[in-house]
Amino acid sequence: MDQVLLPKYVLDHTGLAAAARRRVAREAGLEDWMLSSGDAMVSSDCQLRLWELAEHELDDSDVALRAAAAYAPGKLGLHDYLLTTAPTLQEGLAACKPFLNTITTNYDFDLAASDDSEVTVAIQLFSGEGRARELAMQFAVVANVVRARRLTGRRVAPVRVGFRQQAPGRTDRLVELLGTTRVDFGMPTDHITFRLGDLDSRLTTADPVLARIVRRYAETIPAPSPVVTTWTDRMHGILLSMLGEEPVTINVVARRMATSGRSLQRRLAEEGTTWTAELDRARRARWDRVERSHPKVTGETAREMGYADVRALRRAHRRWSHMR
Repeated sequence: MDQVLLPKYVLDHTGLAAAARRRVAREAGLEDWMLSSGDAMVSSDCQLRLWELAEHELDDSDVALRAAAAYAPGKLGLHDYLLTTAPTLQEGLAACKPFLNTITTNYDFDLAASDDSEVTVAIQLFSGEGRARELAMQFAVVANVVRARRLTGRRVAPVRVGFRQQAPGRTDRLVELLGTTRVDFGMPTDHITFRLGDLDSRLTTADPVLARIVRRYAETIPAPSPVVTTWTDRMHGILLSMLGEEPVTINVVARRMATSGRSLQRRLAEEGTTWTAELDRARRARWDRVERSHPKVTGETAREMGYADVRALRRAHRRWSHMR
């Protein structure tokens, strides 16, 4: 899973025009209501798919490099603040590693001293393959180098860089951004070897007071779970808010979700459910709440449940009772 910040970053920094951005997002499985959420966790497949779609849309094999070059501190939320407030780059990486799952569960990294003067950062992508994986790792590697420069104010150039992918047809832009010609392909891992002096440089953004506050906040965040990332879950929340307040029809709900009734039915079918089943599920969930204060079936409770009359609620109530 990825925090929605990651796919949004891809959409915002690859050079997509507004119309293409929206179309590409939807093709990757990201709807407007997902992107408008500040803390939703979405499938990592969304970000991976975006890289391929953006490359195809722009006809640009350097699309991941452009996005990496556009990095600025703070773009990646809490993950960035854990790093940027630390005294040095090495301490910042150590500070954000335990909380990496606040932004993604699909990546990890390790630091290992190569010798007394070098430290290697090995980056791992757990799920992803093909061209999507290549682009995602190009971004991850180059963005780490760009970030090191922005945070230290130094012209940080890695000692060497390794990629698991095979060598592309041209590497001039990659070499330019990395600042080194020692770039190897077909390696066992994706990694960057930094000079220890660069990693131990004081960050221009260091703030010990804010660092303590950010860390305490990070410690309070529960383990990530998928939230409001399926059509079914999103619709369930909308139905609960509408029952008893206004007429509930598939077209009204679809408009709330910025889609059409037909498209919503198709999305629900893809998730193994139907409009009727989900409306009934929402009404049952609503009844579980209403029943505590109004245990008898009345006209008032029927209206609260979104039913036109008492008989319809009684039939549903009998059905739910048999399901328990």
